[in-house]
Amino acid sequence: MKSDPVFLTFAEIIEIHHYQIEHFGGTPGLRDIGLLKSAIGMPFATFGGAFLHPTIYEMASAYLYHLVENHPFVDSNKRVGAMAALVFLDLNEIDFEAPDGEFTRMVLNVAGGKMLKAEITLFLKRHSHER
Repeated sequence: MKSDPVFLTFAEIIEIHHYQIEHFGGTPGLRDIGLLKSAIGMPFATFGGAFLHPTIYEMASAYLYHLVENHPFVDSNKRVGAMAALVFLDLNEIDFEAPDGEFTRMVLNVAGGKMLKAEITLFLKRHSHER
């Protein structure tokens, strides 16, 4: 990581959700604000002054994994988790590009409990490069 990471704000996550519902359908609404705050806090969580997710890819993975797993919205949790990870990478000058369908399959595997954060991290890193 070249410098301190740029993290997504609560408002930005809400905007990502709004965009997903507006453009791709689904039921709007927040199911549990505590679960949302928990999920978006994970990428920058620390212990003893060190990030629990020390690389930019682990932080992106944490956004995706915890937003999908916590299910804080009424609808569109997978899409929000996926977009949060990609927007976070972009904000931190990382370009992501995976072959058609692979990213979607990966997100569905996360939702199905078939992928760990470490596997998500490897997937994101394998399909990304720094600008």
